[in-house]
Amino acid sequence: MTRIIWNRSDNPTTYVSDALGIERWQLRVALHKLKGGSYLGATDPVIVYDDGRVTDIDGGDIGNILDHVQGR
Repeated sequence: MTRIIWNRSDNPTTYVSDALGIERWQLRVALHKLKGGSYLGATDPVIVYDDGRVTDIDGGDIGNILDHVQGR
């Protein structure tokens, strides 16, 4: 069962990148791509799950961070 590791509008902390096993810069780049592809702005809140899945605040699927991580 997946669990939520982030559900705020501010920038995710190092805790989130550590939980996903990636660098913080990789998290920022991947979230930027996912949000941009879903027409969300930088301050729009998203929900990040411990498997890398990201949804908007209404539960709509945005994608998976791990699919957009460079250098993996």
